[in-house]
Amino acid sequence: MENQTERDILAIEKEIDEAIENEDYEKLNTLLDEREKLLPKLTENELREIYERDQLRMRVLGEKMKEFKNIALKTETGKKMVQSYIQTEDKGQEIDRRG
Repeated sequence: MENQTERDILAIEKEIDEAIENEDYEKLNTLLDEREKLLPKLTENELREIYERDQLRMRVLGEKMKEFKNIALKTETGKKMVQSYIQTEDKGQEIDRRG
């Protein structure tokens, strides 16, 4: 039975890394919940290894979060520029109609 648990945890760990790489956070949450159920069955060494891998994963996720923030900031800046351009165009058309 222990070998089955070990294989299961290794498979889940691999899928967790793939979910992070593919930015599939919904699947990641499901996998973390699934993994949580197996944790009480693991040895102290296995738990320590998982903890160490999780520390690396947190760094990767932190970098991805920075990227998302930059993209959001650029998107918001672009949106404001477009709105500013549209407002300028609208003012020009308004003057033309009156004049």
